Amino acid sequence: MPNKYSIDDILTPLALTVIIDNKVRDPELSEYIIQAEGLLELLDGFDDVQAPDILGWFRENEAILIARMKSARKNTFVLTTLMKFKDDDIAIEAMYDAMLAISISDKEYHVDESDLIKSAASLWGYARPPFKVIGA
Repeated sequence: MPNKYSIDDILTPLALTVIIDNKVRDPELSEYIIQAEGLLELLDGFDDVQAPDILGWFRENEAILIARMKSARKNTFVLTTLMKFKDDDIAIEAMYDAMLAISISDKEYHVDESDLIKSAASLWGYARPPFKVIGA
């Protein structure tokens, strides 16, 4: 049976959470790897994908994702990336939790990161995020 999601489907929203503030910090990248490992296994049994593979994927796709986030079609790109999980409550909850964990891992508040999390919450049917993240 084919996987419901591709590795790209799963890793792209997580990577966007890391790069959206234009600064890739070690805590965010470390949390990205932790969250990616869990999601890959949970959502599609990619348990053979290890941390070096996940980091390699990030490095290979970082410039492409940054360019797409700077393009005039940024909003469409984010929308289509997030909507791949619609109608899948387990995936939505897990992805939302993972994105939130990445966004707060550097203990800094960033408007673009917050907007991405709010957009995900809205698209995925959360009336409002489950809790408010307050910057340090």
